[in-house]
Amino acid sequence: MRRNYITFTISIIAVLCCLPTMAIDELSINQEITNLLQNPTFQDQFNGWTLTQQGGSLTVQEKADGTFEVQSQGCEFTLEQTITDLPDGIYELEIDGYFAAEAMPQSMLHGSMIYMNDMKNVFISSYEYMLLPEYPTNKVIARSQDGELNIKIVGRNLASSTDLTIFSNMHLFYRGKDDNEAHSACSSLHTDMQFILETAYKCHSTDIEDYVQHPSCNLSLIKSVAGEAYANTVNWSKIMETLKYYGELLEDVCNSRAAYINLMRNTLQTENTANLLIDNKLLTEQQYSQVTQLLDTATKGYTEGSFTNSDIDNLLQQMVALDGLPKYIDNVMQISTPQDLCSFSVLVNEGMRTLDAQLTTDINMAGVTTFQPIGLYSDNMTELNDFRTNSYGGTFNGQGFEVRNMTLQTAYEGGLFGRCYRAQISNLGIANVSITGTGAQTCGALAGTLMQTQIDNCYVAGTIQVSTNGKMAAQFVGEGAWNTCFNNCYTLGEDFTNATTAELNNCYWGTMATKAAQSGELCYNLNNGETDSPVYFQTLGKDNYPVLLSSHEIVRRTQEGNYYNGEDEVGIIQIEEQGARSKEQDSQAIYDLSGHRLTHKPTKGPYIQGGKIRL
Repeated sequence: MRRNYITFTISIIAVLCCLPTMAIDELSINQEITNLLQNPTFQDQFNGWTLTQQGGSLTVQEKADGTFEVQSQGCEFTLEQTITDLPDGIYELEIDGYFAAEAMPQSMLHGSMIYMNDMKNVFISSYEYMLLPEYPTNKVIARSQDGELNIKIVGRNLASSTDLTIFSNMHLFYRGKDDNEAHSACSSLHTDMQFILETAYKCHSTDIEDYVQHPSCNLSLIKSVAGEAYANTVNWSKIMETLKYYGELLEDVCNSRAAYINLMRNTLQTENTANLLIDNKLLTEQQYSQVTQLLDTATKGYTEGSFTNSDIDNLLQQMVALDGLPKYIDNVMQISTPQDLCSFSVLVNEGMRTLDAQLTTDINMAGVTTFQPIGLYSDNMTELNDFRTNSYGGTFNGQGFEVRNMTLQTAYEGGLFGRCYRAQISNLGIANVSITGTGAQTCGALAGTLMQTQIDNCYVAGTIQVSTNGKMAAQFVGEGAWNTCFNNCYTLGEDFTNATTAELNNCYWGTMATKAAQSGELCYNLNNGETDSPVYFQTLGKDNYPVLLSSHEIVRRTQEGNYYNGEDEVGIIQIEEQGARSKEQDSQAIYDLSGHRLTHKPTKGPYIQGGKIRL
């Protein structure tokens, strides 16, 4: 945001800040000019700053002393503003605060950064903040360019989604017109940045067990860090160039460490997934061998520090393409085959309880005998926390597709999902299903038991067979308990759920569903009469029940209460008229006593016309 500071508005701000208003060209060495910043204290939230953010939380909190502090956790953000009409010279920005990887109080990792024009520096780590409590200040020094200072604060997640960045008390100073006048400030920052480089070097480790807090990085970079951290001589004639190099080096190390952390996180996850899948016979020996070879390459490069960021990107792409392993988009598992669905079940039941997934096509489970319900639970477990540990608690989006022809026998909660706790399941159809609970307490086509789970736009249709030796069986969900909520769902079975404390909104089952399924009435009701942006679709005369794919037709209703496809009522009116004519024609049709239609009235003998025997 550009501004001219010789204005009435800025004069008012200067008075409020108890600073004298003066012309910009009257700046003196080391003069504080924080009043030229918009909202430097963040008392007015983020007004005056250009803000972009993604994920996590970014808030402003008032502290006990009345000042304000920005807190970011798991948030990628950029705060930016530009000051204009400044005299040529060197300026310094100071901000209290620190970066804490995984919110650890003594983490050595650096992540978030401060930029001013072409200069940059990292936020000090929480380790440095704890080590030097009298020096909690982050600094960057830069020359004005064409009378401007562009200031950016960039928060990032280096280690995980729990990374924490905290800052407050921003101050801006004019340090002089050249290096000589700014020598003291530059010298102080040089000492500070050497200390930061030393911490960055000490943080380095090739121990895979500690890859998040003490990650490896490119070996050439860490050697450069060590060389600069312990350098004994300084070329003061090129101090600004040195500070610029230090900032770029620290940024490169942060980027390299982020890539190495991501590499090892994916390597370990891929290894765990491959081991689970081959143990459950969902990977072949050849596929497993290809996985281990690639993971060996990744581990070797990590420990040696031989990878560039580009090398790591290429390696991660190879991991994604490994045959037989699940594919992910934005950490959501993509399910496109019966094996993918079986793999998803194995991963959830082996501990990845909150793994998210979505269908990319219809899944035909005919002939699959290895599938187990997603989220296993045994009622032999008695402690309250057991179901929370073993239940499914992620987000599953069917994207309108169906799981078809599933046959399942289980001693646990039976259904596509066994037991869910705080899960979200949406836009999913199940068709032609047979669930047999051999000792299971609860069974349903969609799930055995749901607790504090939300189900949106799901259905069960086709042939539905659900039974159990236990106490609860239903054609949708065996038991919907603990404030589970169902929205816009239906089953063509007799029972919906044995609901104890469930909430049902616009849901249908039994005769109110089966009698209305083919006519279009059920589809229309599920959409609450909405035809502009419907959820359910049905091509009448072709689809036996409503579906969730927009490639099918929208169902509309005439004023007379008839249902049709198309943009207006002309089609249904024509159909009704044709039907009336057909009935009239049928009343004149002639049949013999065996029920065969005749082309003309017989010359003798009895015949049938209009439902009566005539001679």
